[in-house]
Amino acid sequence: MIGNGDDPDTCLRRPAGPDHLLTRSAAATEELIAALRAAGPAVDCWTWWGDSDVPQNSGAVARHQVQEAAVHAFDAQLATGTPLPVPEVVALDGIAEFIGVSHGTAGPWPHDPIRTALHATEGRSWVIDVTESGSRLVPDDRHETDAALHGSASELLLTLYGRLPLDTLRTEGDRTTLQSLLNWPDLS
Repeated sequence: MIGNGDDPDTCLRRPAGPDHLLTRSAAATEELIAALRAAGPAVDCWTWWGDSDVPQNSGAVARHQVQEAAVHAFDAQLATGTPLPVPEVVALDGIAEFIGVSHGTAGPWPHDPIRTALHATEGRSWVIDVTESGSRLVPDDRHETDAALHGSASELLLTLYGRLPLDTLRTEGDRTTLQSLLNWPDLS
C-alpha cells in the first residue's frame, strides 16, 4: 500500500502485477480511438506542435499517435530482445510526420545552414533545409545536398527518434553535422 498505513481509507492499493497495466493501457487506447473516431479527422484541437506547419486537428493527432505507438512498440520489443522493423507504410509516413512535428517545433537551428536528404530504400526521399529559422521540406528531391542518410524507412524513422544509432544508416557528408541534425530536436 501507498500512503498513511494507519488509515485504510487514505491508502492507495498497488495494482496486482503487470496484467493490470496492460488492461489499463488497452482501455486508455480504446478511449482515445473512440474519441478520435467520434470527432472525425477535421476537428480543430490543441496540440503541442502549435509552432509547426502541421495542422492542429484530430486527424493530425491520430496520425501522431500512430507514430508514437510504432516507436514505443519497438521499444517494448527491444526490451524483450525481439525488435521488429516499423511497418513500411507507418515508417514512410512517420518520417514526414517527424520532420513536420519534431523538426517543426525544435526552434532555430544553432549551426550553419544545411540541406540534407533522407533516402528510404523503399524509394521515397525527403530533402530538408535547416536554417536559423528552423527546418522545411524542399518539395523536390533533385536538389544538391550537404549530407544524406540512407536506409530502410524503419531504420530512418527509428534513427530520427534516437532508437537506432547513426551507424545503422549509410551516410554521405559530414557525420558531425548529421549527428547534430539527429540531436537537434531534443526528445528527452
